Amino acid sequence: MIEHLLENIDRLIQQRPVCKEALESYRELAGLMKEVQPEPQDIRFEERLKDMKKNEGFPLFSREDLPVDLHASSKLFAKFMEHLSNTERKDKDGLKKVLEKSKNDLGWIDSLLKAVLGKDDKVLSKAGKELDLDPATLSFLAQEALRPSLYALRDATYDKIDTDNWNYGYCPVCGSEPDMAYFTKTGKRYLHCELCSQEWAYPRIKCPFCQNEEHKTLGYFDVEGEEGFRVDFCRKCQRYLKTLDKRVFEEAAPMELENLATIHLDILANDHGFK
Repeated sequence: MIEHLLENIDRLIQQRPVCKEALESYRELAGLMKEVQPEPQDIRFEERLKDMKKNEGFPLFSREDLPVDLHASSKLFAKFMEHLSNTERKDKDGLKKVLEKSKNDLGWIDSLLKAVLGKDDKVLSKAGKELDLDPATLSFLAQEALRPSLYALRDATYDKIDTDNWNYGYCPVCGSEPDMAYFTKTGKRYLHCELCSQEWAYPRIKCPFCQNEEHKTLGYFDVEGEEGFRVDFCRKCQRYLKTLDKRVFEEAAPMELENLATIHLDILANDHGFK
């Protein structure tokens, strides 16, 4: 899957030059991800337990208990820091502090990765302040360090879930929220998990965050010059979701890349008062 990301980055840059800086930076991280081979995790489910989870709306795992290779992810995170702290980024001083912290406290990266899995914003915020690095950047890099293991987990659970009949707004694998949505060539709506990248079908007229189905409080706006993209929103919970229409594109990039390439839509949605 990492190879698939790398193959699509250059194509996406050619199609949308405005995304060049963000995607070229991500290409460097993806190149480091390619070198990682997570240890396969022993994942077993009793059919009775799996069916019970599905019927009662429970994902296969909770985020904090995901069976991922923390050792491989920690090594990858350290490689990220070594690489990025030697670039001309504006935050390179903070990255160097993170690198030193990683070297002096061997268990610190593991605790950071666990904070990302557990969505412990207090830990991430505290670490960012102590090391002079934006907590959002720290969280993003830690999550990307987990990506090879998360891909392996998604692939290992592929035949354990029915993604076309999971009628919840959270991921059937890890319970995380979606970070994007897309319409298939037939117009069916799918959500994309913000953490493990699993995709699952979901009703078009329904908010995945608060389950609102009232037409009057659901809507979307298009962006001039951005054919094939829109921002869906819910006025009941004030949340939004970027949506890609695959009917417009001959070939869409993996949603992880599309998410990076549409950061300007996040800014626009925030400016409209959505979160």
